[in-house]
Amino acid sequence: MAIDHDRIAQLLGEEEARSDTSLRAKSLRRATTDSVPRTLTPYEWEQWYAQHGIPASHTNKQHKPTVSWWRRLLGRKPQGPAT
Repeated sequence: MAIDHDRIAQLLGEEEARSDTSLRAKSLRRATTDSVPRTLTPYEWEQWYAQHGIPASHTNKQHKPTVSWWRRLLGRKPQGPAT
């Protein structure tokens, strides 16, 4: 908030919780929480897995085959490999 906004809020008696939305605060919050990062290089992922283990969200699950958008549009099922 600008200085004028702080003064107006003070005069009106409004209390607003301060939140630090700077990059420094966000990076500090990200570093201190124990959450799984979203983006790392392959080497950083190897190091992270070695230190923290592989989270359940990163294990291979049985996925149903993906259907391309045009097959969904036409209502066709994916065909298996030709034999």
